[in-house]
Amino acid sequence: MKSNLLVFIALFASSAEVLAKPVEQLNIYSFRKLELIAPIISSFEKESGINVNLVHGKSKYLLKRLEVDGRQSHADLLLTSDLSQLANKKHLLQPFTEFTNLAHVNQSLIDDEKYWVSTSLRARTIFSAEHTTLPIPEYYSDFNKSQYHGQFCIRDLSHSYNKELFASLLSIGEKENTHWLQKPEKLLVKRPTGNDRDQLRALANGQCQFALANHYYFDMLAHSENQKDQLIASKLKRHWLKTYKGTTLISTTTAAITKYAPNKSNAIIFMNYLLEAQTQKIYASKLYEFPVYTQNKHDQTTFENNNLKMIPDVKAVKTSLSFLVNTKIL
Repeated sequence: MKSNLLVFIALFASSAEVLAKPVEQLNIYSFRKLELIAPIISSFEKESGINVNLVHGKSKYLLKRLEVDGRQSHADLLLTSDLSQLANKKHLLQPFTEFTNLAHVNQSLIDDEKYWVSTSLRARTIFSAEHTTLPIPEYYSDFNKSQYHGQFCIRDLSHSYNKELFASLLSIGEKENTHWLQKPEKLLVKRPTGNDRDQLRALANGQCQFALANHYYFDMLAHSENQKDQLIASKLKRHWLKTYKGTTLISTTTAAITKYAPNKSNAIIFMNYLLEAQTQKIYASKLYEFPVYTQNKHDQTTFENNNLKMIPDVKAVKTSLSFLVNTKIL
């Protein structure tokens, strides 16, 4: 009887210890909407057992909150919707240690000091519609031609997506590509309002000859459960713009660890998870973005299974940051 009692006490103590053990946590500030990253967050929680607490908001507000909170901040990780949002922000971050999947990412998509790593790619593309009568611009330098002035629907020119494009063009340094940047508003047919999807809707409705938007918004409309969105996509065609080198400029979503992350080890686990082959497939199938993961560690200038019909200019991603830091240039 005494022996059984001791066994019961031991089991009870062990169970109490398990129950008292805190649940592993990861606190993320996301500049991307919840619905865009929900599939990845859900998959990570199931696989890792780590509970993710996500706060979504505009980058300028969350970055300000991070700075004000300082050492008291609960945030572990930042998920950006564009690398440009981290320009001039290294004082809010900390470098991460090496992890396995970094070897599968092009070095131009990793900060030299390991403060950030890109997790997916997208291109800023031109869209035309059934009613479009002008020739389709093939090169960024075509924007210099007067026939394209007053023909475009584009969201606010100061938005990070556009700033990243402008900075990438400036970093390449080809004057033909950048001359139009002196007065980009000349391209506009109307005052910028709404997001990228709104520009595509305006194009389909005949308000402009062309629209400039991230490539994946077309796929989102085409695969939407809303029949009106599907109809809009059916009226549009997507075209890849080229630099004088024949490459297409891209932007990236990015992950970075906060300076005072209370759960840094979990942040590392999550970053590594983002770069796994299976997670990268979620980016492609659910978000319609292009993966950064490549099987060939020795040749990371191309990306497998992308069917892009274009050559992404990965080098311009990192070099554009120097222009984004110097805000007077943009």
